[in-house]
Amino acid sequence: MVYKKEITKEELALLPHGKYQGEIELITDRSRADRALEDLMQCSIIGMDTEARPAFRRGQSFPVSLVQLASDKKVYLFRTLQTGKLHLLEELIENKDITKVGIAVHDDLKDISSRLAVRAQNVIDLNILAQEQGFKNIGARKLSALVLKIRISKAQQVSNWENRVLTKAQIDYAATDAWLCREIYLRLLQTY
Repeated sequence: MVYKKEITKEELALLPHGKYQGEIELITDRSRADRALEDLMQCSIIGMDTEARPAFRRGQSFPVSLVQLASDKKVYLFRTLQTGKLHLLEELIENKDITKVGIAVHDDLKDISSRLAVRAQNVIDLNILAQEQGFKNIGARKLSALVLKIRISKAQQVSNWENRVLTKAQIDYAATDAWLCREIYLRLLQTY
Protein backbone atom coordinates (compact mmCIF):
# COMPACT_ATOMS: atom_id res chain seq x y z
CA MET A 1 0.00 0.00 0.00
CA VAL A 2 1.13 3.53 -0.72
CA TYR A 3 0.58 6.07 2.05
CA LYS A 4 0.25 9.82 1.85
CA LYS A 5 3.44 11.35 3.21
CA GLU A 6 1.98 14.45 4.80
CA ILE A 7 -1.29 15.67 6.26
CA THR A 8 -2.75 19.07 7.14
CA LYS A 9 -4.41 19.95 10.45
CA GLU A 10 -7.69 20.22 8.61
CA GLU A 11 -7.37 16.75 7.08
CA LEU A 12 -6.37 15.30 10.45
CA ALA A 13 -9.44 16.85 12.11
CA LEU A 14 -11.72 15.03 9.64
CA LEU A 15 -10.44 11.55 10.55
CA PRO A 16 -12.41 9.35 12.95
CA HIS A 17 -11.18 9.18 16.53
CA GLY A 18 -9.39 5.91 17.19
CA LYS A 19 -7.83 4.08 20.10
CA TYR A 20 -6.72 0.61 21.12
CA GLN A 21 -9.76 -1.65 21.50
CA GLY A 22 -8.17 -4.85 22.81
CA GLU A 23 -7.24 -6.25 26.20
CA ILE A 24 -5.21 -4.06 28.57
CA GLU A 25 -3.45 -5.42 31.63
CA LEU A 26 -2.40 -2.93 34.29
CA ILE A 27 0.46 -4.40 36.31
CA THR A 28 1.35 -3.16 39.79
CA ASP A 29 3.23 -6.06 41.39
CA ARG A 30 6.47 -7.82 40.56
CA SER A 31 5.15 -11.39 40.31
CA ARG A 32 2.50 -10.41 37.74
CA ALA A 33 5.12 -8.28 35.94
CA ASP A 34 7.44 -11.27 35.64
CA ARG A 35 4.65 -13.44 34.19
CA ALA A 36 3.72 -10.72 31.69
CA LEU A 37 7.34 -10.25 30.65
CA GLU A 38 7.71 -14.01 30.17
CA ASP A 39 4.71 -13.84 27.80
CA LEU A 40 6.28 -10.90 25.96
CA MET A 41 9.57 -12.79 25.57
CA GLN A 42 7.68 -15.11 23.17
CA CYS A 43 6.85 -12.22 20.79
CA SER A 44 8.82 -11.22 17.73
CA ILE A 45 7.58 -7.58 17.55
CA ILE A 46 6.57 -5.37 20.47
CA GLY A 47 5.23 -1.82 20.46
CA MET A 48 6.81 0.27 23.20
CA ASP A 49 6.32 3.58 24.98
CA THR A 50 6.90 5.11 28.42
CA GLU A 51 5.30 7.79 30.53
CA ALA A 52 6.62 9.90 33.39
CA ARG A 53 5.19 12.63 35.54
CA PRO A 54 5.54 15.82 33.48
CA ALA A 55 8.13 18.38 34.53
CA PHE A 56 7.25 22.03 34.08
CA ARG A 57 10.43 23.62 35.43
CA ARG A 58 13.75 23.80 33.62
CA GLY A 59 16.14 21.07 34.76
CA GLN A 60 13.38 19.17 36.54
CA SER A 61 12.67 15.55 35.59
CA PHE A 62 10.91 12.54 37.02
CA PRO A 63 11.58 8.82 36.61
CA VAL A 64 9.61 6.64 34.23
CA SER A 65 6.46 5.59 36.05
CA LEU A 66 4.79 3.59 33.29
CA VAL A 67 6.21 1.28 30.63
CA GLN A 68 3.75 0.22 27.93
CA LEU A 69 4.45 -2.90 25.86
CA ALA A 70 2.08 -4.10 23.12
CA SER A 71 2.02 -7.65 21.81
CA ASP A 72 -0.25 -9.11 19.16
CA LYS A 73 -2.66 -10.19 21.93
CA LYS A 74 -2.77 -7.35 24.47
CA VAL A 75 -1.10 -4.27 25.88
CA TYR A 76 0.69 -4.51 29.22
CA LEU A 77 1.04 -1.38 31.35
CA PHE A 78 3.78 -1.70 33.97
CA ARG A 79 3.56 0.74 36.90
CA THR A 80 7.32 0.69 37.46
CA LEU A 81 7.31 2.78 40.63
CA GLN A 82 5.15 0.04 42.18
CA THR A 83 6.75 -3.05 40.62
CA GLY A 84 10.33 -2.03 41.35
CA LYS A 85 13.27 -3.02 39.18
CA LEU A 86 12.30 -5.62 36.59
CA HIS A 87 15.20 -7.83 35.50
CA LEU A 88 13.09 -9.48 32.79
CA LEU A 89 12.42 -6.04 31.30
CA GLU A 90 16.18 -5.62 30.95
CA GLU A 91 16.37 -9.01 29.23
CA LEU A 92 13.53 -8.11 26.89
CA ILE A 93 15.10 -4.80 25.87
CA GLU A 94 18.49 -6.48 25.32
CA ASN A 95 17.02 -9.44 23.39
CA LYS A 96 18.17 -9.15 19.78
CA ASP A 97 15.49 -11.57 18.56
CA ILE A 98 12.62 -9.29 19.64
CA THR A 99 12.01 -6.12 17.63
CA LYS A 100 11.06 -3.21 19.89
CA VAL A 101 9.22 -0.43 18.04
CA GLY A 102 8.40 3.04 19.27
CA ILE A 103 8.19 6.70 18.35
CA ALA A 104 11.24 8.59 19.63
CA VAL A 105 11.93 5.27 21.36
CA HIS A 106 15.58 6.07 22.01
CA ASP A 107 14.45 8.81 24.42
CA ASP A 108 12.24 6.24 26.17
CA LEU A 109 15.16 3.82 26.42
CA LYS A 110 17.42 6.55 27.80
CA ASP A 111 14.80 7.27 30.47
CA ILE A 112 14.49 3.56 31.31
CA SER A 113 18.28 3.21 31.40
CA SER A 114 18.44 5.77 34.19
CA ARG A 115 16.89 3.02 36.40
CA LEU A 116 18.07 -0.11 34.59
CA ALA A 117 21.48 -0.92 33.19
CA VAL A 118 20.41 -1.94 29.69
CA ARG A 119 21.98 -2.11 26.26
CA ALA A 120 19.03 -2.07 23.91
CA GLN A 121 19.15 -4.21 20.80
CA ASN A 122 16.91 -4.48 17.74
CA VAL A 123 15.09 -1.19 18.34
CA ILE A 124 13.19 0.62 15.58
CA ASP A 125 12.30 4.31 15.85
CA LEU A 126 9.24 4.94 13.69
CA ASN A 127 10.15 8.60 13.24
CA ILE A 128 13.41 7.57 11.56
CA LEU A 129 11.83 4.73 9.57
CA ALA A 130 9.03 7.01 8.34
CA GLN A 131 11.49 9.68 7.23
CA GLU A 132 13.52 7.04 5.39
CA GLN A 133 10.29 6.11 3.57
CA GLY A 134 9.69 9.73 2.58
CA PHE A 135 7.14 10.82 5.18
CA LYS A 136 7.15 14.58 5.71
CA ASN A 137 5.09 14.36 8.93
CA ILE A 138 6.20 12.21 11.85
CA GLY A 139 5.18 11.66 15.46
CA ALA A 140 2.36 9.59 16.92
CA ARG A 141 -0.56 11.82 15.84
CA LYS A 142 0.57 12.33 12.26
CA LEU A 143 1.77 8.77 11.63
CA SER A 144 -1.48 7.39 13.09
CA ALA A 145 -3.41 9.61 10.72
CA LEU A 146 -1.31 8.81 7.65
CA VAL A 147 -0.90 5.06 8.19
CA LEU A 148 -3.82 3.93 10.40
CA LYS A 149 -6.28 6.58 9.16
CA ILE A 150 -7.30 7.53 12.70
CA ARG A 151 -7.07 10.61 14.90
CA ILE A 152 -5.68 9.89 18.34
CA SER A 153 -6.05 12.01 21.45
CA LYS A 154 -2.92 13.31 23.17
CA ALA A 155 -4.91 14.98 25.98
CA GLN A 156 -3.49 12.69 28.67
CA GLN A 157 0.14 13.18 27.64
CA VAL A 158 0.90 15.72 30.38
CA SER A 159 -1.24 14.13 33.08
CA ASN A 160 0.30 12.88 36.32
CA TRP A 161 1.49 9.31 35.67
CA GLU A 162 2.44 8.93 39.34
CA ASN A 163 -1.17 9.17 40.51
CA ARG A 164 -2.05 6.36 42.88
CA VAL A 165 -4.86 5.31 40.55
CA LEU A 166 -4.71 5.92 36.79
CA THR A 167 -7.90 7.13 35.13
CA LYS A 168 -9.59 5.21 32.32
CA ALA A 169 -8.51 7.99 29.95
CA GLN A 170 -4.86 7.60 31.02
CA ILE A 171 -5.03 3.81 30.61
CA ASP A 172 -6.60 4.10 27.15
CA TYR A 173 -4.06 6.72 26.08
CA ALA A 174 -1.10 4.67 27.32
CA ALA A 175 -2.30 1.45 25.69
CA THR A 176 -3.02 3.24 22.42
CA ASP A 177 0.47 4.72 22.24
CA ALA A 178 2.17 1.32 22.50
CA TRP A 179 -0.34 -0.44 20.23
CA LEU A 180 -0.12 2.10 17.43
CA CYS A 181 3.68 1.78 17.29
CA ARG A 182 3.39 -1.94 16.57
CA GLU A 183 0.53 -1.45 14.09
CA ILE A 184 2.24 1.32 12.14
CA TYR A 185 5.45 -0.70 11.92
CA LEU A 186 3.65 -3.79 10.63
CA ARG A 187 1.92 -1.74 7.92
CA LEU A 188 5.13 0.05 6.90
CA LEU A 189 6.87 -3.33 6.62
CA GLN A 190 4.37 -4.25 3.92
CA THR A 191 5.52 -1.29 1.78
CA TYR A 192 9.16 -2.41 1.53
